[in-house]
Amino acid sequence: MNERSDEQPDPLATAAKRLLDHRVEELDRKTVLALQRARVNAVSRSSTRRPWFQWAGGLALASMAALAVTMWLWQGNGANHSHLLLEDLELMQSPENLELSEDLDFYDWLADGTAATG
Repeated sequence: MNERSDEQPDPLATAAKRLLDHRVEELDRKTVLALQRARVNAVSRSSTRRPWFQWAGGLALASMAALAVTMWLWQGNGANHSHLLLEDLELMQSPENLELSEDLDFYDWLADGTAATG
């Protein structure tokens, strides 16, 4: 337990620690060996019971790397088409486009006539 140097120790915690330390010293050899054996068995079972857990970190790292590469490549593809957007913007702002938008009915009629005849 981490204790601050400016805090006074809790008298109850101090008494409990002293009592437990005294009881540990009074344990016989057979009980100590049984406790050690139980601890070793528990630790060994916990490491062999979850082998997938060892690969989880590597899998997470590989997934993040794949995501980063995919996002980087996707972003690169979008940058290649930006010059086309600027050309379209220039066409939309040109004065010729304003003249075309004034005669939309004519172009609609022209499209209907060519579809009916051709």
